[in-house]
Amino acid sequence: MFIRKLASTDAFVAVDLADAPGHGVVRCAPKILQGGAKDLARSTTYALAVLERQETGISAGINAVPNDRDAAVAAFADELASWDADYHLTAAKGVEAASLGAIEKADDAALLAAGVVAAGLTACPDAGAAVVDGSASPELVAELTNRGLTVVEADQPLTTEADLLFVGFKVGAIDHEAADRLRTRAVVPTGPLPLTTKAIAHCRRNGVLALPDFVTTAGPLVGDADNARDAISGIISGVVGHTDGPILGACEQAEAFLAGWQDNLPFGRPMAA
Repeated sequence: MFIRKLASTDAFVAVDLADAPGHGVVRCAPKILQGGAKDLARSTTYALAVLERQETGISAGINAVPNDRDAAVAAFADELASWDADYHLTAAKGVEAASLGAIEKADDAALLAAGVVAAGLTACPDAGAAVVDGSASPELVAELTNRGLTVVEADQPLTTEADLLFVGFKVGAIDHEAADRLRTRAVVPTGPLPLTTKAIAHCRRNGVLALPDFVTTAGPLVGDADNARDAISGIISGVVGHTDGPILGACEQAEAFLAGWQDNLPFGRPMAA
């Protein structure tokens, strides 16, 4: 993992693996922390690895106050496009869609929804009810309904009884204490790193299936809804019965692929602290 800073504006790109095409997100705020960007890049690296793609996760941060945001984003996009690197970024927090020019990869909420719902139903094929945290999108609700799941309305989704909990409104949304209050059979991430390392251990102890976010959210990397469902279902079905849980099972699968083209595995697995 290394940080490459830009010259034209106060911005950086966290790059997990050198000399590889890259995918990730770019965020803009008065202060974007490099540590968080590195975590997001690592999660994307593992997503690409389970899809058996020799590419790297990247994550960019643009430090700018609101009045300077448009100029900073434009300078960032122009400079990054000039690099000798095949990097593509999706606009995330603080960055307007369609503002990144040639380096932009459009966000696709429908592909994300197709993948996360396929993951949940693969883990719990007989699931009938789902609850969604603040990350719910119209596309996710539509996909849940189309796949025959009842969406439970809840003010406190993390303590609501349902078969599946879809969560991803922030990194580390579920810590070990929240994990002990869950009343669902499985946690299906809709965003990066929603469970802390301790939460994953508590879910295992409590018999709750915690699914790997870098698999469940990989739909937009695949390219169409049917292929996203098939690819993600296939990966989840292969790790859901893993002795140490599906997250570690998916990590091992990603690392086995990475070992085939990297001299050294990246240090640290994609889990929130």
